[in-house]
Amino acid sequence: MGMLHAEHLRGSIPGARLVAAAVDPEHLKQLEAQNSAPCPLTASVEDLIARPQVEAVLIASSSSVHHEHVTTVAGKRLPIFCEKPLADSVINAANAVRAVTRAGVPFQIGFQRRFDSGYARAKELITEGAIGEPELFRGISADHIPPVEYLRTSGGLFWDLGVHDFDAARFLMNDEIAAVRADGAVMVEPRLAEFDDVDYGVATLYFRRGGLGVVQNSWRAPWGYEIRAEVCGSRGRVVTELDAKVPTHLYVERGIISERHHQFLERFRDAYRTELQAFVHALQTGAEPSPNASDGLKAIQVADAATRSNRENRRVEIEP
Repeated sequence: MGMLHAEHLRGSIPGARLVAAAVDPEHLKQLEAQNSAPCPLTASVEDLIARPQVEAVLIASSSSVHHEHVTTVAGKRLPIFCEKPLADSVINAANAVRAVTRAGVPFQIGFQRRFDSGYARAKELITEGAIGEPELFRGISADHIPPVEYLRTSGGLFWDLGVHDFDAARFLMNDEIAAVRADGAVMVEPRLAEFDDVDYGVATLYFRRGGLGVVQNSWRAPWGYEIRAEVCGSRGRVVTELDAKVPTHLYVERGIISERHHQFLERFRDAYRTELQAFVHALQTGAEPSPNASDGLKAIQVADAATRSNRENRRVEIEP
């Protein structure tokens, strides 16, 4: 993600210029050995934010240190764009929000689906009243399973994959999630049971205004990377999905064939660029970036509740 954002900031985001990056020592050596650094590098976040030409910071470090880096950069009073999740626990996420609030700095969390053309159009239609009052949300995220060593520290299926659907549910339903009931299963990678994780999960969402939601997550997608969202309302429904990688279909005797996406980077490449452009535009105009730190915290609260619900076999209420 850091390399993708760096690529965009090197010329695809009008109004922004990549001036330096802080990289962990191992990758710093690799980039220097390959002579492939996109900008001047340092191994110290403190050194990076002390440079006078740095006017804003993008955080794309490991999830376990997001809150630490947010707090450090906020202390320097620099605007922040931070990849999801905001932190690796609800407590750390809340502390990160406090640091941003105390510093009074612009902040945007990296929920790129809000900037995808399909999700953005669905939001417009719902806001315009095209489907009436939103009553039911359905989200599906199916991806190829990452390495087990990564998953050991990722927080789990609902934290790493489901958090996007939880944010999309709040975004499209325009309502807060009050409670979650989740169930999971291990059907792809048996080693996940060693650290109480799952590779298939289903979460039922209970919204504060009475609406319902269902989120399906899986670390198996042999048919290709799949992301969908649907909202049913009192007068209609809206669905956003993008199966085809290119707008070309082959019609043959055995059916219709189209090439599908296989990676989130290719599926949401435009959205990743658009969210950064929105962040830069907010800094230029003085507008408040969105989604903000509070959105990052609320999505983590839902992910945490879903994880506990699955492990404890009960419905978990979410504190306002």
